[in-house]
Amino acid sequence: MQTNFILAAIAVFAAAQFVRPVPVFAEDALAPLADATPRGTTWHPGSEGIMLPAGPFFTKGNQIVDRSGNPVRIASVGFYFYSGSHDLIMAKVAAAGFNCVRLSWFDYSLTNDLADIDRMVAAATRHGVKVIIDHHGTNRAARNGGNNPNGLWYDLGGASDNTDGGGNAGVATDAQFLANWVKVAQRYAGNSTVIGFDLDNEPSGYGICTWEAGSDNPAHNIRWMYERVGKAIQAVNRDALIICEGVFDYHTNFVGTGPSPGGDLSLAASLPVVLAVPNKVVYSAHWYPSESAQYDFKTGTLQSIKYMNNAWGYLVTQDIAPVWIGEWGASLDGSNGNLAGDQAWAKQITAYMNGRLGAQGGPTFSGRQQGMSGSWWTWGYTGNEQPHGTLNADGSLNAARKAVWSQTLFTTPPSR
Repeated sequence: MQTNFILAAIAVFAAAQFVRPVPVFAEDALAPLADATPRGTTWHPGSEGIMLPAGPFFTKGNQIVDRSGNPVRIASVGFYFYSGSHDLIMAKVAAAGFNCVRLSWFDYSLTNDLADIDRMVAAATRHGVKVIIDHHGTNRAARNGGNNPNGLWYDLGGASDNTDGGGNAGVATDAQFLANWVKVAQRYAGNSTVIGFDLDNEPSGYGICTWEAGSDNPAHNIRWMYERVGKAIQAVNRDALIICEGVFDYHTNFVGTGPSPGGDLSLAASLPVVLAVPNKVVYSAHWYPSESAQYDFKTGTLQSIKYMNNAWGYLVTQDIAPVWIGEWGASLDGSNGNLAGDQAWAKQITAYMNGRLGAQGGPTFSGRQQGMSGSWWTWGYTGNEQPHGTLNADGSLNAARKAVWSQTLFTTPPSR
């Protein structure tokens, strides 16, 4: 049963998180695009970015590599809703330089979500785009589709109060969550388009989720959840990357060296996620400007680099494991009242991901190594919510945002 401290912490976490914007797709107003691309062919976006080679993929130090050991870069964009012509969407995704999409499911709506994901995977296959599937929460109604307000990966039994923490009745126990992931993994086993599974979106700290050794404190121990669920997935699908997100805590990380708004992985080196199939774990953090994250983590400053390094960047700088920036993005149009802040954030995070801040303590890459992979949030146009997404209201690509994500595309052939 949760303590009063944990319940109070849930309220703090819920208040601190930004509401997940729901994008509007201008494609909805356009005529559907006929499925003219023959199945089995790959659509290439020219010089904007390089598509990923055939998988499966593995990890080697801080790199994600193909089956021949060549470093690759996953340049992804996140999706929340899948409205409009799937082929038109994937054609535009590829033309924007992305080689992967991150697609979400919820326990409450799993059957419908999988039907949508099936259609997106089929379209992605036709256009040479890979797919990472993400458990975004137990209930799409929670925080307009964001992570569980209770901070956990489940909302029935265990440490929950049998709700999602946001007023919605619980729908999934820990056991059901695991079973649902096995169902998802088995569905896409042998599908070369689906390359990874992001096990849970933005779990929270504040005493809610912990990172502990072995099976200690199983109702809260997210490292143990990652191992249990990862091994269950690998029993039916050995090829997929297993993506493990850090725990959000705006107060302090697990080792006491500062806040971890992008995700606390400060114990991942000493207490790693260990799976039966090795070289498959990719850690993940989310990194937004202060106005979107609703926390001032000094973006654009040396202090911000220290926050990143302490929470998760050290895994990259010390060549321990790859860290995928599973969500990042900014509006970059002044609509949040701080255009200069957005621009400073964009300049710093792209330089950090590309290994250009080594003198300031950031990672560096050499030879055939690739910079850090990431997933821009989100495809579409989100109207008044921050960040605004990839598109303008008329469905065209936003030039200012594209100038940022284009700096992190996969542009070096793996055979170089």
